[in-house]
Amino acid sequence: MVDDITLRRLWEMLTLTAEQDEDGGEVWSAPDQPVPDDRVFGGLLLAQAVVVAGQGMAKGVAPLSLQADFLAGVPVTGRNRWRATTLGEAPSMVSRRVALVADDGAELFTATVRLGRIREDLPSYADLAPRQVTGPDGLVDLATRYGGDERIPAWWRIPRPVDLRHVEEPTFLEPSPERSSEQSLWWRLRGELADDPLRVAAVIAYVSDMSLVEPAFRSTGTSRHVAGSRILSLTHTMTFHDLPDLVDWVQMDVAVRRVAHGRALGAGEVFTGGRHVASLGQLALVKLA
Repeated sequence: MVDDITLRRLWEMLTLTAEQDEDGGEVWSAPDQPVPDDRVFGGLLLAQAVVVAGQGMAKGVAPLSLQADFLAGVPVTGRNRWRATTLGEAPSMVSRRVALVADDGAELFTATVRLGRIREDLPSYADLAPRQVTGPDGLVDLATRYGGDERIPAWWRIPRPVDLRHVEEPTFLEPSPERSSEQSLWWRLRGELADDPLRVAAVIAYVSDMSLVEPAFRSTGTSRHVAGSRILSLTHTMTFHDLPDLVDWVQMDVAVRRVAHGRALGAGEVFTGGRHVASLGQLALVKLA
């Protein structure tokens, strides 16, 4: 029986410990996640990268963007070890490169994170609206839908820190009767979140890797969790437009723009309370059974 991943456990995984490596340099470590059991969940790597990059930042400085590269599978060892390097610094913005390193020093995951001051005096404009879809009431989360179905990998049927609800029927075991490159999901934290922009950005990063290229299966008439199907992240990008406290349901609209040569290009937009808060992108290897 696989234990559920609670919100308290997520906060523990986003809490860093400062250490020194064998050369006396500073590294950060944080717990990893036991499911999926074949490699550390990519969303956790994205979330930890955001938190590592934000260490030592002054109050009022928040994540603006992230570009990450998954270089190799990160084995589940119990803890992840990170290094951070400041690439550039200006009065209102700083760029940091963070890398997850193996015991032999090899980099398994890297990300460049830009952080900057939130400028309330500058105008904000957005004309992008969320898709008009069914609301979260009446929809069910994955644990309710698939809790006892052992054909689904454990990570997709245990309760998680977020209540994730698909608007369209998931294409987990059966192809969708309608070919579409788009789908929407609702999600909400299973608990409270302090008004901390760094933690808000980390939570959005954590959830962003759950279903961003899932429409690759919907659009091609295939199924995600049948033998032979697979998704492996290559590059992940995020732009944070606004970082409000996540107290409302969050709508995540995702689409796969292209599937070609075993790769899928996904894009997503994140809204809460009608506000456009983040834009997502992902290039992934996909294997369609």
